[in-house]
Amino acid sequence: MKMRSTLATLVVAGLSFGASAATFEVQEPYQIHLVNGEKTTNSITQSVYNVTLGEGKHQLAVAYSKDFSTRSDARVLSGQPVIITLEVPADAQLSLDYSAPANYQQATQFLREQETRVRVLDKASGRVMDADIFTIPIPAGLDLGRGIQNYLQEQGQAFSGRTNAAVAAAQAKFGDAAVDADALEMLQHWWNAADQDTRRAFQIWAIQQQ
Repeated sequence: MKMRSTLATLVVAGLSFGASAATFEVQEPYQIHLVNGEKTTNSITQSVYNVTLGEGKHQLAVAYSKDFSTRSDARVLSGQPVIITLEVPADAQLSLDYSAPANYQQATQFLREQETRVRVLDKASGRVMDADIFTIPIPAGLDLGRGIQNYLQEQGQAFSGRTNAAVAAAQAKFGDAAVDADALEMLQHWWNAADQDTRRAFQIWAIQQQ
C-alpha cells in the first residue's frame, strides 16, 4: 500500500511541480508539433515556435514547411519531422540552430540531411547541446502532430524519460521515498500513450489511492 501510495503521489506531483523553467524555440519555417509525446496547439491556423520546459530529459518533434511557389510554379517543401531528445538544464534558452537554405534547390538538399544539419544551441551559455536527433517519415493526414505521435508510439520511440525534476520536487514535499524507477518509467509511458479522458480518470484514481 505504501509503494502504491508513493507512486501515485509522484504521478500527481509530476503534474504540478517543476524546476526552474527553460525555453526551447524554433524559427519559421520550423514549427513545434510535440513535446514529450504531447501535441502542442500547433495547427493549420496556429503555429507554435516556442515552449517552456522544466529541467530534465525532454523529447520534442519539430517540422519544416516552406512555400517557395512562384507565379508559374507551385513549390511547397515539407521536411520529415525531426525528433530531438536531450537533457535540459535549468534556465536554458535553447534554440534550433542551422544554416537556413536560401532557395528551393538548397532547401531540397537541406531537408535530405536535416539530422546532420540541425543542432540545439543554448543561447544563455553559447554551447551546443548534446542531443539525439533523428528524422521519421512524414505521416499521412492533415493532423501532423497526431501522425508523429502515433508513429513514435508504434515504433517504440515515444518519450519515456524519467522526470527527475518532478521526482525531486515530490521528495522535497513528501519526504524521502524509495522509488521503483522501472515502475515509475512504465507509469510515465502509459500516461504519455493515454488520451485526455483516460488521463483524467487516472488522476482521480491516483488521488483516491493516497
